[in-house]
Amino acid sequence: MRKIIIVILIAAIICTGFIAARRFLSQAGEILNVTRFNWYESKTYSEIENGNKFAQERLSKKYHVFVNGILVDIGYDWDGIVYVPIRSISDSLNWTVDWLPDLGVIQLVKDDQEAYVDIVNFFGKGYVPLDRLEDLLGLETVRVHGGNIDIITGDGEQHSMGLRQLDRFSFYINGMKMTDNAIAYQGRKFVPSRIFALSFGRVFRYDAVNGYSYIDDSKIDTIFVNGQAYSTLEHLKENIDTAGAGFEFREFVLDTGQLPPVIDKGPEKKVVALTFDDYLGDKVYPLLDVLDKCDVKATFFVIGNSIENNAHVLRELIKRGHEAANHTWDHYNNHTLTDDEVRTQLISTRLVIEKYGGKSAPFFRPPGGYYNDNMVRMAQDAGLQTVLWSLNSTDADTRNNAGDIRRVVTQWMHPGAIVTMHTGRDATIDALPGIVENLRGKGYRFVTISEMIDMQGGE
Repeated sequence: MRKIIIVILIAAIICTGFIAARRFLSQAGEILNVTRFNWYESKTYSEIENGNKFAQERLSKKYHVFVNGILVDIGYDWDGIVYVPIRSISDSLNWTVDWLPDLGVIQLVKDDQEAYVDIVNFFGKGYVPLDRLEDLLGLETVRVHGGNIDIITGDGEQHSMGLRQLDRFSFYINGMKMTDNAIAYQGRKFVPSRIFALSFGRVFRYDAVNGYSYIDDSKIDTIFVNGQAYSTLEHLKENIDTAGAGFEFREFVLDTGQLPPVIDKGPEKKVVALTFDDYLGDKVYPLLDVLDKCDVKATFFVIGNSIENNAHVLRELIKRGHEAANHTWDHYNNHTLTDDEVRTQLISTRLVIEKYGGKSAPFFRPPGGYYNDNMVRMAQDAGLQTVLWSLNSTDADTRNNAGDIRRVVTQWMHPGAIVTMHTGRDATIDALPGIVENLRGKGYRFVTISEMIDMQGGE
């Protein structure tokens, strides 16, 4: 009997020790996991911050490029060489500009003249050294002074009034601020013609040779203020189908209100939001089919210029219960754009989503995560909240296969994760079933960005 009692006591001691050791190891593992995830989270934020720092430093020395007195774009000094965007300047001088991807060069054509040129692709726009463009286009007069580049050809500069002489207004489209640079002149109100056209996804072109402005192929009436073309709202509506949009001029007031928070992570709960960036196209259908099979709803950050030709994809996406949010019109780095150009990128995309999909999720993701507080405010002016991510799936790197993507997402998953992925990637589609199965096995629930924000009380 005594031996039995001793055996029982020894077994109890061993069991107690095992439970204690297991608890200790579990707690140590939790501490290790928290430390590990904190490191990864810090690494993710550092990558975004360092990218923005690099972009802003690279773009710090800028030049406003004027052709015959009209502002056409912005150039930069990179390592002592002045680079300018080739497309906008060449277009304004009536050269046809074509990108030849097979050769990796730009083709310039005008009458019987033809030229080919290598470019520096910086954040989605093609740049060439100013002196190289000067030779290619046979530019007559080029002056670099202060923060301006003046290119003078033909009959010379277009007369332009100064904005300071005129009353200034803010102008809104469907409650979204398009510009703070609307004006009153001779009893009528005018808005920047190019910015208005871009807000509706149309093409604006200034013909610097003849002094005319065009929206698509239609010549429009303009006046010139501070080097920009202006037209009346009534005239612009004659040349653009505004689809019943509402317009409003408001008194200009400097906005000093509190900025909304940038969303980069959800609550400390076992929820995860899968997000997909970039273009719409037929490859989105198999992605939607996989999400259906996995019973997962996602948020898509869509590039606006891909929507019109793929409206059926957008409708299907929304019909299946996913969200369509804003990834700008052209997918440029927003640091290379003026404030009004950033607004057009957001407004045009939101308008086209609502035109073809009927519903636009009120979120904006800056391409590449390139943003600053000013862009957050402009997104707010367009009714959008800025959304980043806390987990990069790495599927943008075409060298990564489905196994690589699945391993990264499951390894670095954490409560409230916002995962950035991309449309048009076969490897991403192949990785999804394994990702979903793995995370559900760990107790995670899949939500949209809207649902995630609601869980945080809408903050």
